[in-house]
Amino acid sequence: MAEISVNGLQKYFGETHILRELSFEVYEREHVSIIGPNGCGKTTLLKILAGELAYDGGSVSIPRGRRVGLLEQLPDYPPELTVRQVLWQAFAHLEEMSAELRALERDMAEGKDADLARYATLQTAFETAGGYETDMRYAMMTNGLDIPPEMQERPFMSLSGGEKTRVNLARIMLSGTDLLLLDEPTNHLDVDSIEWLEEYLKSFKGAVVIISHDRYFLDRATTRTLELDDGVITSWPGNYSAYVDRKKELAEQLEAAKKRQDREIERLSFTVDRMKGWGIGNSKLMKRAFAMEKRLERIERIQTIRREHKMRNKFSTAERSGNEVYFLENLSAGYDRPLIEHFDATVFRGERIAVVGPNGCGKTTLLLTVLRLLPALRGTIYEGVGVKNGYLPQTITFAHPERTLLDTLLYETHADTQQARDRLAAFGFTGDEVFKVVSVLSGGEKTRLKLCLFMNTGVNTLFLDEPTNHLDILSREWMEDAVDDFSETMLFVSHDRYFINRFATRVWEVTGEGVRDFVGTYEEYRAARAAEKARAAAAPAP
Repeated sequence: MAEISVNGLQKYFGETHILRELSFEVYEREHVSIIGPNGCGKTTLLKILAGELAYDGGSVSIPRGRRVGLLEQLPDYPPELTVRQVLWQAFAHLEEMSAELRALERDMAEGKDADLARYATLQTAFETAGGYETDMRYAMMTNGLDIPPEMQERPFMSLSGGEKTRVNLARIMLSGTDLLLLDEPTNHLDVDSIEWLEEYLKSFKGAVVIISHDRYFLDRATTRTLELDDGVITSWPGNYSAYVDRKKELAEQLEAAKKRQDREIERLSFTVDRMKGWGIGNSKLMKRAFAMEKRLERIERIQTIRREHKMRNKFSTAERSGNEVYFLENLSAGYDRPLIEHFDATVFRGERIAVVGPNGCGKTTLLLTVLRLLPALRGTIYEGVGVKNGYLPQTITFAHPERTLLDTLLYETHADTQQARDRLAAFGFTGDEVFKVVSVLSGGEKTRLKLCLFMNTGVNTLFLDEPTNHLDILSREWMEDAVDDFSETMLFVSHDRYFINRFATRVWEVTGEGVRDFVGTYEEYRAARAAEKARAAAAPAP
């Protein structure tokens, strides 16, 4: 049974036709992703499905009685409302049912006439909706999404953006929705919370529609992919990785078919021209030529799939650093109090170290301390010979945002105009794009420009703090292509498991008890961590 039926959906913003006669269905218990570049209309579509935004043509049908939960921009609440009160709003419909049940029970206890049929129906509905399990569900959700008791007593409006996202996500999932519409649900979640969410969605009995740029999450949480591009939607079976493979295979097939078709069109055109030349004065031959020409006109040209431009250039370093890039001895890092204490480590040239851990544990603090942008509270940091750092912070800024991209490269790399244009083209800035002012760039474009500068200033040690945050999938792939062949040293903080899995050769796990140093890939680290948890669970209680 279809939980969502969309037929001929259209949406305009002014004169921009953002959704062009979309038609698709989402079925019961199906988990579907909507992917596409930033600004293509994904969030607009989700709001239309939730009934929060009007549309200009077509239809959207959701079965009557379905409860729809939408995770999107954060709602405002009265300043005195606590997190606990916000979360318990999810049970408002159950509390109404409970109040009516208690009223009917009082009537029965007092010997008054009570609607026994209504009581039986209501009790069944209350039990089916999980009315007797609210405390258990509340505890499970707050533990899984890392909403501790002290946070539950704070005013909701005093929370950070990431904390509000977690609370809002918990509220929606507690509300007993039949249809979940999730817009970037993993934003502001640490890896443990994301993995908990994946497991929760596996057991969720309703349909789920997800917008996300987290490819690892999409692979684990979805079974079908809707690609929205240029106002048109295409359905692909399977998760994100299956979509990539199928689209690549189809693109290759279409390109081969188009080449065959082009050769056939060229052959027929040549034949038509020759027959017309020979047919002068020969009406029968001329008639055949015109018939063949009509046949040519009726041929439906094969349309190939547009392939995204890939990075053409690679990082070049002016000189290599020494073998020992950083030596950390008894390092303590933090602000008013230490977040990390007594950490010893040596960073070797060519290592790619992922710094992972829960939100607020000190990952960025550790990065800034190693960079010596933040003073160490205790201990020593030795920087090796020939180290030249490049730092990509979460929020990318430029000293002169009023300059064009071309001027930025001319001033900061001392290249000539043609060299600067060539280097910008290697990072996807071509034609008139080089005259864009830096201040108007998107997050993905700023990341590309900063990496372009690093590439051309001899950086041999990269520090990246959440480099894929707020980037769409295409921008993430651009960035990964840029650093893929970077053969020197890289330290990075990330919750993007796809990125971590691709690059990490060593993992620093920051916990409340210190930093665990694991040499190996991210998958090897996860396997070791899972084995430790299994051993701990199997160990007899003391």
